[in-house]
Amino acid sequence: MNIILLRQEELSDGNFSFAKTDERFLHIKKVLKLGAGAVFKAGIIDGEKGTAEITSFSDELLTARFTVSEDAGGGADDFALPPIRLILGFPRPIQLRRILRDVAGLGIEALYLTGTELGEKSYLQADIAAETEIERLLIDGCSQAGDTHIPKVYRAYSVRHFFDRYEDDIRPDHLRAVLDVPFQIEQGSQGSIEQNRMKQGHIGQDRVEHAYGEQDSALCIPAMYPLPQLQWDGRQTLWLAVGNERGWSLNERLLFAKKQFTAYTMGRRILRTETAVTSAVAVCLANSGAWDTRGAQ
Repeated sequence: MNIILLRQEELSDGNFSFAKTDERFLHIKKVLKLGAGAVFKAGIIDGEKGTAEITSFSDELLTARFTVSEDAGGGADDFALPPIRLILGFPRPIQLRRILRDVAGLGIEALYLTGTELGEKSYLQADIAAETEIERLLIDGCSQAGDTHIPKVYRAYSVRHFFDRYEDDIRPDHLRAVLDVPFQIEQGSQGSIEQNRMKQGHIGQDRVEHAYGEQDSALCIPAMYPLPQLQWDGRQTLWLAVGNERGWSLNERLLFAKKQFTAYTMGRRILRTETAVTSAVAVCLANSGAWDTRGAQ
């Protein structure tokens, strides 16, 4: 932890305490090795940063007093998270643990956990899916990053349910990107396109009409672009969709295209979900100049 985070309700006139079972107590005692009178970095979740001075420290209880830093910024932009809204196909629990910490550390505005056609439905009922556990991991990621603001988390049972519930939040001026691996569709003479077999190749948004309408065509190859070509300035909202380890189904790909999401790729290598998410967010942040303007604090 590079900052100890506090909930607003834990403070009483600037004072707070940790019991010996609290992981923050253990971190201060065993990692930081601090005692009474020592000062450490602290902050209020979704609020200001500052310092905390330990007023007493026994084997059972730590008490301290929080003070807001004099140089803490007061403007809304000082606290704003990068406006990336990540739509994530619900991955395996062990992957989700890593992703939650990583995206909180990198900094995104919101996370939309979404069931998918190819994903394992039982993951949605796993312990990691509990709201308290998700929040704990996000706080852990922010503590590592030295920041106080954690992403908001939303849920949907499927990609279609996501659009039913949240499509009104996607404004015309927002950028929309779906991360995918290159593939192609072989179209047979019978059955709908949703029933046709998919192979490795190339696909993207601008040939969706072709995919729906030309059933006699032997191959549908919509466009796909390298992720670094995504033009995001870091100010407008970016909706970034990343599938789980089994990827998006054809139905989901067509739905994203229908909703005007442009398909981007990071090459033909099939990445682990946590690698794809972390890399994609990092590429977007780097290309937007976010790392140049925000800097380490």
